[in-house]
Amino acid sequence: MPSDSVIVFLDHAKASRVLFPEQVEQLIRQPDLPHSDLSSLCDYLLNRGVLTRFQSDAIREGRGQDLNYAGYPVLDRVNYSSVGDTYQALHPSLRTPVILNRLSVDALLPGDSPSAYVSRARLFGMLPHPNLVHLLDSGVIQNEIYTVVDQPLDSANLHELIHEVGGAMPGFLAAEYGRAIASAMQTVHERDGVHGDIRPKNLLVSPLTTTNAADGTPRRRPSADAVVRLAQLGTIPLHVAVPAKSLPQDALAFLPVERLHDGVPTTAGDIYSLGATLYYLLTGSSPGSGDTPESVIANLRESPAPELVTLRPDLPVELINLINQMLNQQPEYRPSTMLEVKSTLSQFCRPTTLHVSMPILAVTTLEYQQPPQMTDLQFTQHMPHLEYNTDWTMTENPFSTQDAGNVVPGRRREMTTHEKGKSRRLM
Repeated sequence: MPSDSVIVFLDHAKASRVLFPEQVEQLIRQPDLPHSDLSSLCDYLLNRGVLTRFQSDAIREGRGQDLNYAGYPVLDRVNYSSVGDTYQALHPSLRTPVILNRLSVDALLPGDSPSAYVSRARLFGMLPHPNLVHLLDSGVIQNEIYTVVDQPLDSANLHELIHEVGGAMPGFLAAEYGRAIASAMQTVHERDGVHGDIRPKNLLVSPLTTTNAADGTPRRRPSADAVVRLAQLGTIPLHVAVPAKSLPQDALAFLPVERLHDGVPTTAGDIYSLGATLYYLLTGSSPGSGDTPESVIANLRESPAPELVTLRPDLPVELINLINQMLNQQPEYRPSTMLEVKSTLSQFCRPTTLHVSMPILAVTTLEYQQPPQMTDLQFTQHMPHLEYNTDWTMTENPFSTQDAGNVVPGRRREMTTHEKGKSRRLM
């Protein structure tokens, strides 16, 4: 006969949707289901993948209430966000994966409020741009603010991929990802919004392909049609300043120096953070490196990052100059808008990818100007030969299709008299 603790758990699991009703019905029919104690049941469910380690530990420790928040079944705790506590959860009816953020109201700037925070999250987190992770829900429960965002299936953040692939990103791919994020942030800045925490851990890429390394270890990489999306838009709390131990070390490394004195994010700060992210993608290290948060802050204030031209001499000079300008310690000397950043990065993207990051919602009050696309001949003339880890992309490397010095300029054919007359008639 099942023990009271097992019966109570199954009833509670069904009510909180930690286990869905049909799962409970299937479990109670299993002849080998442990009935003696709750710990044995947890081991049974964990070994069969019904529960995660986080869920199993919470049940054993009497923290069953942590497994459902705001109606969302909680699967695991994740650490890629700097905004309060972040969890992997399930949509209560669709059962699709989502990311749940919980933030104490004490983290807000004096003068800010939970209602204002939720309004910002809803205003900017629901912008219909293909390169943004979209907000699904937001609200306040007691002394906490929560937000729920979509989690793209089969995705990984760029911090993880840099380490998994094992090499700096090819220049054209970094430019394409940077241009996509600049396009999204252009839409946000035009609506007087900011992000405040652009960094590789907040850039999600999907879908992925999985290959095996030489030692047989599975290794993920972006697929040929992969899209990058920016997470945490509208959910970064405002701070008076950024003390050394208030943010994760990897978040500090991508902040502009002015944020160390004034914690309010700005459009110029977003441009710096995107430049720092591009620097990381191209080199595998951040401009503000260090072993401790204090050393990261000291390096941001006093020690400039190693010159990109030294670390990646294969890159076009114009791309290096753009990133250097974005990383300028003085905000007034950075590019003035994300539109400028996007237009410059477009020169280094494959022409067939430029349409991917176009907004799907037309801006009626602002004129949207699509940057000119390069012909294949112009593209190969502009790109020097590159050596890089070919595990990064499934597509042919356009940087190495032709060496810049070997490109033969195209010759213009003279029009015939008939063609000239036809052209005049068409005009």
